[in-house]
Amino acid sequence: MSYRNSGQSPGERSAAILWRGVLLAWVAISLLMLVGSGGRLSPANFVDGDDALRLQQVRDLLGGQAWFDLRQYRIAPPDGVAMHWTRVVDIPIAAMILLLRPLLGQGLAESIAIVIVPLLNLLAAMALAARLAARQFGPRIGIVAALLVAAAVPASFRMMPLRIDHHAMQFVLALVALNGLFACASRIGAAMAGAALALALAISLESLPLAVIVGGLCTLRLWRGQGEWLIGYLLSLSVASLALFLATRGLADLAQHCDAVSPVHVAALLWMGGGAATVLPRLRDRPPLVSLLAVGLIGAGAVGIAAAWAPQCLGGDAFASVDPLVRKVWLESVLEGLPVWRQEPGFAATIILLPLFGLIACLRLFKRAADRAAQLFWFDYALLLLGATLVGLLVARASGVSCLFATVPAAWQVAEQFARWRQDSLLVRRMGRVVVMVTLLLPGVLVDQAARLLAPGGQASAGRAQGEVALGCDFSKAVPALEAIPPQTLLMGLDIGPTLLVMTRHKVIATAHHRADTAIRDVIEAFLGPDEAARLIMARRGATMVVICPGGSEARFYAEKTPDGFIAHLMSGRTPPWLQPVPMPAAGGVKAWRVQPR
Repeated sequence: MSYRNSGQSPGERSAAILWRGVLLAWVAISLLMLVGSGGRLSPANFVDGDDALRLQQVRDLLGGQAWFDLRQYRIAPPDGVAMHWTRVVDIPIAAMILLLRPLLGQGLAESIAIVIVPLLNLLAAMALAARLAARQFGPRIGIVAALLVAAAVPASFRMMPLRIDHHAMQFVLALVALNGLFACASRIGAAMAGAALALALAISLESLPLAVIVGGLCTLRLWRGQGEWLIGYLLSLSVASLALFLATRGLADLAQHCDAVSPVHVAALLWMGGGAATVLPRLRDRPPLVSLLAVGLIGAGAVGIAAAWAPQCLGGDAFASVDPLVRKVWLESVLEGLPVWRQEPGFAATIILLPLFGLIACLRLFKRAADRAAQLFWFDYALLLLGATLVGLLVARASGVSCLFATVPAAWQVAEQFARWRQDSLLVRRMGRVVVMVTLLLPGVLVDQAARLLAPGGQASAGRAQGEVALGCDFSKAVPALEAIPPQTLLMGLDIGPTLLVMTRHKVIATAHHRADTAIRDVIEAFLGPDEAARLIMARRGATMVVICPGGSEARFYAEKTPDGFIAHLMSGRTPPWLQPVPMPAAGGVKAWRVQPR
């Protein structure tokens, strides 16, 4: 069929091929992920406490908790814990629940929302990677880039069903910024990149290194005489940050937090955005070095604002104020926050290989560039990818950005390699079988790697169902027995606490969220210390029950650390006399005890 007869121009036909291919790829990958879940797609099967607590925050919002009140009152009662999270991530989950609840009821609406929202993040990531690749190489390589998003394990396992925490949305916004940085119109592209990263920062300061890297690239473009990139980026970043702070934080909490965007961050950004917009246009006719010196002075002013207003945040460690025992026992066991050399080899490979593949492809594309513009494109792209890769090597959870950035050049590399193999039909058939096997194994690999990353100490139990991999127990079987008990405060592991909050009406002393570090310390000291110390901590915290998962990695971690501690006694059957066993279904693996009255 000719273009004239079909009513489509060549560009329209290419776009149709691209988006049809991306959609089909997304449907196929989503189905594989759903099959890999084994049908365990309820709130009882969250593999990460952050996902469970996110759903609880959404429930509280829909239940009437104020928009600006981010406190979780069922952790460390009666005061609760002021979370460093944002309502931005709650919006799509809450919207889908509100849309479906009148038709399906609360429970089913939640189950659908926690499946569909992550998959929509996956679709957005695939579409953004495909768009950028297709602009450079055509629609078919764009589709390859979309498929490679699924192979970017550090990112894609956070876009699987039930993964509703904030990381996936930040990864999508990183890709929005990437598309903006290579837009044809510099003003629009710079504004897009600044607004996307402002939203990513409002979600979590984990995006700050990427914001700095992008600022560095825009400064390089200033040196080349393209000052509109830096001006537009900083102005958009600062104005959007102010608007988002007012919209999501309000004026109720103006404390200078180091783990979330606070007034000091907004002030520093406004200084930079205002300074760039005021000073740099006046220096267009001056040598580039003058503009760079001006940028340095503006940056120094921003640092001065931070030093004067919040010197405690200058070190860049959002967890600097965490209790030393909590840092040693808990924080240093959270593998996702550790560098690549502290990871399990399989997961470390997923952090390194795709970005390395992408960097090699960038180098080849740079050498093959037909003109100066193409050279600068791949030079800039390589710098962004290199910066994101270095950050990912230092902090594992950030590696999703570098893996997603790598999909675009890697897609070209893959397509070129397949073009070479196409000349050998036998090799093509063999490679086809490999591709099919990898695709079929992908969901299981993602689940396994997620579990290994999230389990304390990195020791997940192999062969368990999705929700049990990280937690070690099937809480869906224990819920009826726990729900039959009147609501009370429980002493339990940090990892399993959020699941109990979601599945029951009980409260917990602490969960694995660093602003509750004094409560976390009490949980650690209770489980590691002698029985009587645990009893005193429970009395002080108002806890009347102990609930543990003996098969979980956290419980085993504590027991191995102190073989004569409280939790080791419970796991070995040496229960102190002041505890009375509470019957629990054996199939669930959960153990519980009630404090006997004096």
